[in-house]
Amino acid sequence: MLVALLLACAPELVVPPVDPAAPTVEVTAPSAPATAPSAPPEDRVPAMPAGASLYALDLPLLTHTGAAARLDVQRGHPVLLSMFYTTCPMACPLLIADLQGLEAALSPEARAELRIVLVSLDPAHDDPAALGGVVEKHNLDARWTLGAVPEDSVREVAAALGVRYRPLPGGGFAHTAALTLIDADGRVVARSEGEEGRAALVAAIGDLAGRQPGVTGGR
Repeated sequence: MLVALLLACAPELVVPPVDPAAPTVEVTAPSAPATAPSAPPEDRVPAMPAGASLYALDLPLLTHTGAAARLDVQRGHPVLLSMFYTTCPMACPLLIADLQGLEAALSPEARAELRIVLVSLDPAHDDPAALGGVVEKHNLDARWTLGAVPEDSVREVAAALGVRYRPLPGGGFAHTAALTLIDADGRVVARSEGEEGRAALVAAIGDLAGRQPGVTGGR
């Protein structure tokens, strides 16, 4: 299940109640349980609004293959984006499993068009070898790109994707599992932070795939 709001990737984390003033997104989910932590004030940055292009950020992206690409590495396709880090013991593997489940709910045409990009919260440690290990462990195919932006750009990407996070004292991060769907030109189409938003997200992906040249019956 896609976990709404901040996910504690360290099992021992004790977290306070979620802040009801946190920003909402287009595809919403039920309120998080009282044990979900609120983001620190400095991380409460409004997500990029629907219709804006993520590719305006024009950031370098070092991918799991070692390629020096850019954030628009999958330009021309509908793309699902989120953030993770390779040493995350629980939340990030669950995020990947849920993305694979979402893929399975798509039509073959939509699945063939969709690309998935996961950007690291921890570029200081997530080099191509570490990123590639996650690709291998989870059997991710060529439609997936795992990458790292420069360390000083992580907050900018997180704000654009509506991901809230905070470093944990013992290492690792607490973070949201927000998914952002963009179209072929990087414009934000939909977001989801919970299981209830999955059906709407699947439908939006199908709609985008149906508009791609040479694709019919996107759903």
